[in-house]
Amino acid sequence: MQQNNQKDSETKEESVESTLSKEEISKLADELEIDKTTGIPLLEDESIESLKQHKIPTYLVDVYNWAYVKPKNIDLLDRPIVYHTILFAQGWKLMRAYLEEFKPTDRVLQVAHVYGNVVRLLAEKVAKNGSLDIIDVVPHQLKRAAIKLKGVDGEENIDMWLQDASEPYHKQYDVIGIYFLLHEVPDPLKKRIIENALKVIDETDGKIVFIDYYNPSFFNPVRQILRFINYTLEPFANAMWNREIKDFITKNRASKYNWKQTTYFGGVYQKVVVTKKKEEAEVAKETPKADDTTIVKPQEAPVSKETTSS
Repeated sequence: MQQNNQKDSETKEESVESTLSKEEISKLADELEIDKTTGIPLLEDESIESLKQHKIPTYLVDVYNWAYVKPKNIDLLDRPIVYHTILFAQGWKLMRAYLEEFKPTDRVLQVAHVYGNVVRLLAEKVAKNGSLDIIDVVPHQLKRAAIKLKGVDGEENIDMWLQDASEPYHKQYDVIGIYFLLHEVPDPLKKRIIENALKVIDETDGKIVFIDYYNPSFFNPVRQILRFINYTLEPFANAMWNREIKDFITKNRASKYNWKQTTYFGGVYQKVVVTKKKEEAEVAKETPKADDTTIVKPQEAPVSKETTSS
């Protein structure tokens, strides 16, 4: 009972914080060390220990500090030209493949900010008539997202907050987008991220859309380049070469869903769209579910394959 009371107290505090006006945020900025525009905590001290104290995962600070954590580096790397270069000029194709999975009226969760124009294009498609939530564990990543989304039509339907993607999600969504994230997290976190998403997609017609690396064909010249990159910079990416996305969770769990896979650029990249199997969805229709409008955001099977030509 005491634990429940503590959770209720935390929920109330989160609710109050999420409704602060811009003026109130500005007044509290100096004391709380938050950005006056977005209300997102600032990281003035970029030392390793300071970053870990801000609850940024240890693996992220140790492995990707240079790419995804340090604000100055984020500002330098978060550019369309960098995005398209590291994806071997396949960026537009992958963005189109991703965006075609969303309808204008969808309630969407974007798991982690994405470099380039992805979040802006997604917001332009769904924010006006649907909704878009964005989570990230790095404060400056959300600040970059806020800058990109300023002035987008339907901005009032966009929300974002700090959250580790491996922690449970607390709202139900029509579509959850996970764009080039899995290859950057340790395998146990891959499992938790996938399972978290499966729990909160709409039980009748919801889906998860993954875009990520796959297993380049043996004769693809990019294969050796990526092998070197994985060895030197991406220690968690090799798992994507050796396992299907569904294999990171239990076979019993995976068997309840359809996993439709499309590969690109000679197997370098994949899109996997996950939907609940028809018989499972029919059962879900008959099962009463809680109203998700009262949920407050936290602060803290067989694979069908398609291949496209490069």
